[in-house]
Formats: sequence, structure tokens, C-alpha cells
Amino acid sequence: MEEFGLGSIEMIKGLSPFPGFGATGSVCGAVSGALFALGLYFGSDDPTDYAATGAAMTAARAFIPRFEAFLGSTLCPRIQEDVVFGRYMDARAGSENMAAFQRELGYAKCALPAGIAARLATEIIIESLENEYSSNNAVPRR
Repeated sequence: MEEFGLGSIEMIKGLSPFPGFGATGSVCGAVSGALFALGLYFGSDDPTDYAATGAAMTAARAFIPRFEAFLGSTLCPRIQEDVVFGRYMDARAGSENMAAFQRELGYAKCALPAGIAARLATEIIIESLENEYSSNNAVPRR
């Protein structure tokens, strides 16, 4: 966030229910967080700025296949099974599940997809800055 002048701790707080979309076994929180960051960077305060919306969508379309190439899916259960734990651990299904998730260091291990997502989103932003620089033959403004 700080490197690109985006967001605040309140935004991090607001994103807190996003992992697995509220722990429902849906989209990985790393994906939703990265898309949120790309929207902050490429989007606009003006909802009628369709060029900015298009840029944000283009960035999202670049991000998703890169993420899938690294982790095989955008879905939390698949990532947990194939990459993180070797099985899906539905931590919110009950206290026994949460205890198992914590024993397996679930919060720490789930940082891997988040780190990969942050790196991929950063690469997309840097590529856009490089493209802006090469097309304008000047220093990017951001």
C-alpha cells in the first residue's frame, strides 16, 4: 500500500471478512485483496470514468491467470488442498476445525497465497508504469 500511496489501515480492516469470502469456501482472500489493490491503483473516484474502470478490469484480467498459474485456482478450498495443507480445512465449521487449523499454523501458511498475490499485483502496476514511461518517454506521474 505505502509504496504506491494506496489505502489505509481502515481498508485492511474492511477487507478482513474477505478470505474465502467470509470463510464460505469461495474466492481466496488473496485474490480479493489483490483485486481491491488493483482497483485502488487503476480505478477512479469518478464512477463515470470508464477509462479508469477499463484499466482496472484489464489489470484484473492480467492478474487472475497469473495467480492461477502459480496456485492452480482462485478458490480457497482448492488452494488449501493443492498448495497449503494438502486438504481443505474449513476453520469456521466448528471449534474442532478451528483448533486443527490453528495447530497446522493456518494463518501463517495462508500468508503464502497473499504474498504471491501481492507480488503479482505489484508486477502489474510496475508494468503499467513502465509502459507509461516508454510510451510517454517521460517519468510516470504516479
